[in-house]
Amino acid sequence: MTDKPSRMVLARLRAINWDDDSASFDHPHSRALLMREYLRRAALWAKAYDAEPAWPFFDIAEHIDASITTPPDIADELEELLEELAPASLRTTCRGAVRWAVLREARSDLPMDLPDPYEPLLAMYERGGGYYLEEYIDLNGVMIPLRDLESNASAAPFLTLAPADLDALDSEGT
Repeated sequence: MTDKPSRMVLARLRAINWDDDSASFDHPHSRALLMREYLRRAALWAKAYDAEPAWPFFDIAEHIDASITTPPDIADELEELLEELAPASLRTTCRGAVRWAVLREARSDLPMDLPDPYEPLLAMYERGGGYYLEEYIDLNGVMIPLRDLESNASAAPFLTLAPADLDALDSEGT
């Protein structure tokens, strides 16, 4: 069944060319803003569910409802995809994004005032793959400071994830 949200997230992850390091250099500004927005959203969810020690790259669904599991067929395909990816936090967030889709499908009682935590990160991955985690988050083309949970939670939101808007941001920087 291809219309399941978890299957759709898996399809998005499978469509990413994780080996094309040059793609990230075409989108440095939007990728930085998308990563910052993910960090902000993840900080809000971490605070809401007492998951601060797990922040920033974590499986948010696990902290909301640990009984929610990814269907075995999807989990197997996902693990095959993630086998060669690094760092470990990237694999964690990919698993988390798929599991988040399962959680959203299973539960209608999630807070409506908190934004989807993984959408900015998925959009960032689609615009040039992953990242490297050192003293900074290296997005292959731009580096951003990680900062702490509180400063990320209080950051101004980045309100658009529309590809055309993101492309415009990247073209302004060239």
